[in-house]
Amino acid sequence: MNMSLTQQKQVYDILSPEALLNPYPLYNQLRLQEPVYFYEPGGFWFLSRYQDVESALLDPRLSSDKAVLYKSQLGNLDINLIKNYIQLTNNWIVDLDPPKHTRMRKLAFSGFTVSALENWRSIIQETTDSLLDKVQHFGGMDIVADLSSQLPSIIIAKIFGVAEEDRLNFTEWGTDIATFWGSPSGIDIEEAARKADIGAMCFTELIKRIMSERRLNRGTDMISLLMTAYEENEMDLDEIPGLCVLILNAGHVTTIDLIPNGVNALLNHPSQLLQLKEKPELINFAIEEMIRFDAPVPVLFRTAASDLIIGNTLIKAGSVVALGTGSANHDPEKFESPEVFDITRNSTEHFGFGKGIHFCLGAVLARMELTICFDTLLKRMPNISFDPDRPAVPKRKSFSFNGFESLDVKF
Repeated sequence: MNMSLTQQKQVYDILSPEALLNPYPLYNQLRLQEPVYFYEPGGFWFLSRYQDVESALLDPRLSSDKAVLYKSQLGNLDINLIKNYIQLTNNWIVDLDPPKHTRMRKLAFSGFTVSALENWRSIIQETTDSLLDKVQHFGGMDIVADLSSQLPSIIIAKIFGVAEEDRLNFTEWGTDIATFWGSPSGIDIEEAARKADIGAMCFTELIKRIMSERRLNRGTDMISLLMTAYEENEMDLDEIPGLCVLILNAGHVTTIDLIPNGVNALLNHPSQLLQLKEKPELINFAIEEMIRFDAPVPVLFRTAASDLIIGNTLIKAGSVVALGTGSANHDPEKFESPEVFDITRNSTEHFGFGKGIHFCLGAVLARMELTICFDTLLKRMPNISFDPDRPAVPKRKSFSFNGFESLDVKF
């Protein structure tokens, strides 16, 4: 008997269109059969169990530096193709390790003061009401185009104090940067890299222009608060654009997907939707369950700074490791009946916002937006349902992002 045939290694195509569209069946297979799996086409290890992902998120030997990943994504393309992107993201907290990460994260929180948080609440409520006012009389809307793609964009632009004429570019450049960062699949990687690099250059120029204006007229917006903190700590103001694009994407790109993912989960589980309408006090539990059940960021990347063992498997230094947070959120060893959407579940230990020193900077903003958005949506449109004439169109071209291109509803 040919032993090479009987012992042939099982191949799991993590980046296949089917897996990107619905990765959970594959996640289940991997957790059971090969929880530490080397995906050769992508050149990275994939972790699927909760315990391994949690340990990896807390392991200082797994660096957040993405240089190896960027080179891998580009293949044979010149790394200089993304020189502006690299310059901007060199200051991304999410891609930094201590001690620089510790210093920059502390400064970043200077833009999240108590007074700023309270000001955000009114901005979110006013913006949500304004967007729903525009569609209320139509009896239907596209959750993505009419609500989720606009709500966080407008809110984050207002928080940053970006002029109305610059807001569209502000968010589009941030999205192009985030798309390349998210390891896109099924699209032209050279085009994605070029758009990310142009976006990085233009975004940097915009933030520097705003900073010049703030030097003359300091306000209470995020950029003003960050500039004051950097000056007080005698830090380099050139780091601020990188921090700004990170905060933008932490509070913008993920929320764009969180809202339709949450609406989709509720409408696919009418008993849970009814329970939430009857008991609106469950809103906070419901939001956490939405994030656990269908997280907008199902994968986080790390690079092994030294040799280490994960699940009895040797990971060599320099290896790229994909932390399957979406898979971990569906691990039955951690969550009872994880495939069940249950808004009464205490699911706060999900990895929707990561864990450890890189816990999402925009988590407070995202939770506030989601709570106000869903509370307002269900009060104003209690009869919300899928539009049977316009099927939802999933957005599953990126390994690291999970959402919808469109999600039409009636009310």
